[in-house]
Amino acid sequence: MRWFTNYHGRRLEWMLALYTILLGGVLLAPFTVMAPDRFASALLAMSERSWGAVYAVIGGGHALALHINGRAWWTPFIRAGALFCSSQAFLALALSLAHRNPTDLGVFSYGFTAIGFCGAALASAAIDCGHEYRIWRQKDDL
Repeated sequence: MRWFTNYHGRRLEWMLALYTILLGGVLLAPFTVMAPDRFASALLAMSERSWGAVYAVIGGGHALALHINGRAWWTPFIRAGALFCSSQAFLALALSLAHRNPTDLGVFSYGFTAIGFCGAALASAAIDCGHEYRIWRQKDDL
């Protein structure tokens, strides 16, 4: 667990990545999770298994980017990209639920995950990107 506690500022990102992988795994399971009446709009866009694959791939990519973060100059940019993809996937699910029932609890939950949690983590990744950019510019000036 050293990788988790070494970078205190990235705990939220790790939790988001692991949650995204877990959600993808649950959606890939051989039983139905997305009730057709509640997730009708989301299921029109993609099947439940496809949603699961999208979430699993995004979460896995994000976890991989976090694991290798700091070992190369480009890793904060990959983290930011993975966070952006994650936020868009959660936002797509929230909006598909809102289309059917705007007062659905999932609209709030997935929407807050997309905007609140992913937004906060994206701000942290953007700060790291800024640090890397400044270092790169300083090397360029030498």
